[in-house]
Amino acid sequence: MRDRLSRREDRALLRAMREVLLTQYPNPDRTGCPGTPTLESIATKRIDMFDPAHEHVGSCSPCFAELTNIRQRLHRRRVFEWSIATAGVAAVVLTVLLIYSRGPLVKNPIAPDSAQTERPGISPPPVQRGPEIQKTPSTSTTPPQPTYEIARLDLRNVSVDRTVEGNEQRTQTKPIELARALIRLTVELPAGSPAGVYDLEIRTSDQQPLRTARGSATIKDGITSVIINLDTRSLEPGEYQFAWRLMDFSWRQHAILIR
Repeated sequence: MRDRLSRREDRALLRAMREVLLTQYPNPDRTGCPGTPTLESIATKRIDMFDPAHEHVGSCSPCFAELTNIRQRLHRRRVFEWSIATAGVAAVVLTVLLIYSRGPLVKNPIAPDSAQTERPGISPPPVQRGPEIQKTPSTSTTPPQPTYEIARLDLRNVSVDRTVEGNEQRTQTKPIELARALIRLTVELPAGSPAGVYDLEIRTSDQQPLRTARGSATIKDGITSVIINLDTRSLEPGEYQFAWRLMDFSWRQHAILIR
């Protein structure tokens, strides 16, 4: 008759004992449990074997389960640290083997055929230089920007009581003078004109447009004004009509004099 168990039987007995300890000693309120720090001390063997905590773990399923988890976690950590250390040692050994396997570096000797010796008494032909080409720095010229003269067309107090659409009613109005030039014109519209986008034109007496512009009018200090650029240099001196309208509204106009 055998007086010792085999390894297989021993492992089976340990598994059975663990199953019993995990299920047969419930303690849902964790009464008398020593706590996680004490269980970690048991797992790392930093507590005396005769400590009462050992006896408690053997009769408390929750404590035994927690102790088992702590031991498994510590085992996984030791395996990971061992793997890292082994990989580091292997890397060092591989580096040393590569250095020693290369051996001493040997420089390639110069082949005899490739060595050039200067023959005595024979001088190389002189280098002929062609005419030198003088480079002139390239200068980029930018076209001059046009210069606008500042002008103002004051229509705030004019009496405009006619339109240029349908039947026209002519009134005697004094023309406002404008210069023949490249002008940046500020048009001050009649009092009460709303802000918005305006169409503006210089017309002949028979209502033929000669210059057209469009600008956005704003109101500042009660004055509605719009700023446009006009080129009147090619217009003949004389009387014209300056027409304006808020987009999609009727045209209004006033006489101007180009000098």
